[in-house]
Amino acid sequence: MGIFSFLKKLGRKKDIEEIVSEKLAFSEIESWLEKKRQENEAKEEEILVLVKDKIRHFHADLRTKIITLNQFDVESKKAEDKIKEVVSNSRAQYIETIENLMTNLENLKETRFSDLTKKIDKTFFDFNKASFKNYERATILIGKEMADIKESFKIFSKDLLEIFNNGEEIAKLFAKIEGIKSKLNLLEPIDSDRTEMSKAITSLNEKINQKEKENHRLFIEIEKIKQSQSYKENLETKEKIASLKEELKNDIFRLKQLLDFKALANFFHINEEQMNILKNHKEDFQKNFQKDNGKMIIDLLDESKLNNNAILEQINLIRTKTEETSNYERDIKTDKTQELYCKIKETIIEIDSLKIEKVKKEKRDEKLKANKEELISSLKQELGKMNIEIV
Repeated sequence: MGIFSFLKKLGRKKDIEEIVSEKLAFSEIESWLEKKRQENEAKEEEILVLVKDKIRHFHADLRTKIITLNQFDVESKKAEDKIKEVVSNSRAQYIETIENLMTNLENLKETRFSDLTKKIDKTFFDFNKASFKNYERATILIGKEMADIKESFKIFSKDLLEIFNNGEEIAKLFAKIEGIKSKLNLLEPIDSDRTEMSKAITSLNEKINQKEKENHRLFIEIEKIKQSQSYKENLETKEKIASLKEELKNDIFRLKQLLDFKALANFFHINEEQMNILKNHKEDFQKNFQKDNGKMIIDLLDESKLNNNAILEQINLIRTKTEETSNYERDIKTDKTQELYCKIKETIIEIDSLKIEKVKKEKRDEKLKANKEELISSLKQELGKMNIEIV
């Protein structure tokens, strides 16, 4: 296992510190984080120096004990030559792994405590894996000298454990600071987006107001036109036309009542074309009479000699009113209000479109606002865990 996996098992309870709450304005968070980061970096630097100092002392201690281990006379032990050879070779290989370990520890370049602990952990893991068998074989004949080296490892481990317990909080604080800064950094684009939303909504309100003012102006213009003499005359003419058209309907209906469709059918029963004309007029006299101003039906009456004074008078009355209606229609002037009403309708459609776009922007802004509030709440919780109260 790596050294810190081992060290964690030996951990001791930390002294209980008095919790002191600090109050900060939201605008002070960033500067407070920077101050904490700098303080933490200073502590980290002290710990890194301390770790490297412990490594130097460890190296010096091992160097002395390796000399003693090398001087141990394996040949003086009562054992088979084969065992002595295994012990000697294992001792040499064990010492070589220690030398490699020390070289790796002295060459550590990590500047962050979390990186350093990982590297040390990996270095000891590799050492334990490489040295285990050689250590066991060397202790067959070498006792005290191997035990002394093992004791040095234990002392070094305890020293590192104490440093690790202190440094672990530093690593955690760096992680917390980075986490809080990341959340703070998310606020800036939200504020930027909300500013853009606010500008867009303001612009839409201005456009809506402009369009509504335009409609108000158009309505005023329409009212002015309606008050003019020409508009009133035009309106009177339209009313006369409507009245004449209603009279024409009644006159044409009365004409139909004067016609003897049965006598006409008897007269033209052998002529398919004339019979079709009669049939159409009988089914919808109004429509078919107005198609040609009564020409076809009058021709049939003339041909069949079924005309009479009452019918002719009614036809002349209809023709007179039709001509009078046409004359009035020619007198109708262009109604300028219709064009203005069209413009108003178009403007209303534009206003509705702008209002829909405004609602979309407002909903987007509400979502951004909710995201910001959620983010601020999360920040307050994170800072609360660090005994910081946002006021």
